[in-house]
Order: sequence, then structure tokens, then C-alpha cells
Amino acid sequence: MNIDNYYTVGQAYTVQWKLVKKGKSIIDKQPSTWEQVSQFLVPELKTAEGLIYVAGAGDLIKHAALAGGMSCTYFQKLGFNAIILGGAVRDINELKELDIPVIASNIIPSDTQGAYCVSETGTHCRIEDNIIHTGDLIISDPNGTVVIPFNLIDQVIDAAILISRTENTMLEKIKSGQRLPELINETGRI
Repeated sequence: MNIDNYYTVGQAYTVQWKLVKKGKSIIDKQPSTWEQVSQFLVPELKTAEGLIYVAGAGDLIKHAALAGGMSCTYFQKLGFNAIILGGAVRDINELKELDIPVIASNIIPSDTQGAYCVSETGTHCRIEDNIIHTGDLIISDPNGTVVIPFNLIDQVIDAAILISRTENTMLEKIKSGQRLPELINETGRI
């Protein structure tokens, strides 16, 4: 996919990761790394049409990949419109073959096994200061990604349409010779 030219929209489906902490006893059997991470493949979904895969753990996880080439290919096959990771991704050559955008903080060869586990799916996740709930509207293009809470979708879309109309009118007036400072004073927009 040409990451310089994409536009995607869909509802979030979230995966929350968390740091793995040792158990109370060092001799007690611990879950396998597969048991700790398998839910990131969202086995509860048979299809993901209209959804955007969103995974986070709070702070950006830059030292371990939250997904890679095989899992992202699988997510595309499930029907996700895009993949947004609150951290790193791996297997860049496989990701370049995908038809959906994969948005991540960085590329790294290491994965999360043994260091992180999936704490829940289909509820919410956190990426830095943003809490994303399953069902929230995600709009993303090369300029950035916006999350609109589900209960505000209609209100935000209506406001965005008004802003877009105003700014498009301003742009046409600038092209026809009007000065931007006067237009800003007139509309309150820039």
C-alpha cells in the first residue's frame, strides 16, 4: 500500500495489552506466551468488515511489536479496514504487500512474547492519553488519525461538514484574490 495516499474510516475494535508481571511464586506454573497473547488475533470475530483494528497498552510500546506480517495479513483477510497500533510493528516487507494501512510508531524485529499479554478485547484500549472504545469512529489519512466517541459521531460529523464548507469557500476566495487576513477576521477560521 502506498502509505502516502490513503483514506480509511471505520469503527474501532480494540485490543488492550498490558505488561506481564511475575506471579507470587517463582516455582508456580506460568501461562505460556501463546496463552498470554493469543487473544490479539481476536478469535471472537469471524468477520471484521467496517472495523479498524486498534491495539494499545497506554504508553507507546516502541521496543516490541504489537503485530507483524502474518497477523496483519490475517487482519486484512478478516476484513479490517486498517490497523492502528499504539507501538511498534515488524515484518515491513510483508506489510508493504497489504491493501490496508498499518499505522505504528516504529518498526522493530522483536515481538511482545514474554513481556506483554492481552488483557481484553472488544471493550477499550489506551494509546498514550487517548482511550478508544470499540465502536468509536476512526478516520485516518496521511495527515493523521481522529477518534470520535460513538455517542458524538453525528454531532462531530455535522460540525465537520460546516467547517469544511467554510474553509472550502475561503480557499476559493483566496484563489480569486481575496486576502487571507480579512477572511480570517470575517469567518473566525484559518
